[in-house]
Amino acid sequence: MLTNALSKQELSRLEEWLASPIFNGKAMGLDKLQGFLCAVVSAPDTIPPSLWMPEVFKSEPEHESMERAQEFMTLMMRFYNGVASELAENQPIKFILKPCSATDQRPDYQTWCEGYILGWGLSSEEWLSPGNEPLKKLTFPILLLSGAFKEEAERRGKKYLPDDEYAKLQQECADTLPKAVAGIYHYWHSRMKPVPTRRESPKVGRNELCPCGSGQKFKQCCGKERTLH
Repeated sequence: MLTNALSKQELSRLEEWLASPIFNGKAMGLDKLQGFLCAVVSAPDTIPPSLWMPEVFKSEPEHESMERAQEFMTLMMRFYNGVASELAENQPIKFILKPCSATDQRPDYQTWCEGYILGWGLSSEEWLSPGNEPLKKLTFPILLLSGAFKEEAERRGKKYLPDDEYAKLQQECADTLPKAVAGIYHYWHSRMKPVPTRRESPKVGRNELCPCGSGQKFKQCCGKERTLH
């Protein structure tokens, strides 16, 4: 059950914060931020807020007061935790997508996917290493919708695909994007090594006094073998 998701009003408030003058117009929009955090959460290595937050803001904000700073950071971390919960609980991502422009109301997947690519760039792991075909297949929709393939072809003076074929492929990638994002998360997290459980208190010797305070030796008290009847 999702307990961290922001309400519509809270999302609007966070969006207002990100667009506020304290960031000098450099902070990510909410759509790009969601894509960015999906990658940060999915990475096989832990990417702490101290590393990803500067990428979001691009400048040090000057809040009017400590209370307003705390309000903003609370919304940011709840948004982060909501993204993490959706992915961990295998919930379909509720994509935050803006229109491409005032005259083109199609959803702007490019900005979202650009954010995702920025997020995976913070990982110390190589996501597209040679031979890593399953992950390459999963990241293909993100890379295509970001415009990366088209831009690379144009940089070399070529056309990536005819316009009609490219538009069709874009739609196919948009349709598979939710499964791709979930698949990347589970790909990496299924390969993460479990963290050994660390004993919080030292082991008690059998001839030492029982830590329960009875005054008896551990082997005669809480460490005594119980007989099942």
